[in-house]
Amino acid sequence: MSTVLEIEQAIESLPGQDFEVLASWFDEARARRVDAAFERAIHAGKFDQMAAKALRDHQAGNSTPLNEFLCSA
Repeated sequence: MSTVLEIEQAIESLPGQDFEVLASWFDEARARRVDAAFERAIHAGKFDQMAAKALRDHQAGNSTPLNEFLCSA
């Protein structure tokens, strides 16, 4: 198995088009991992308390419509 340093050096030596292909693949692979981790967290209930609080806050009138929030930023 190559070390991270060896992999970094190999990537640095790639020609432009190959680098772009690798970069695109890496972005997609990272996104798949993030999505999978997020989905596992949802199924494990890690956002349940946060979602319940958000709903309570919204029902109590303590929320801002998204368009208002975006216009104020």
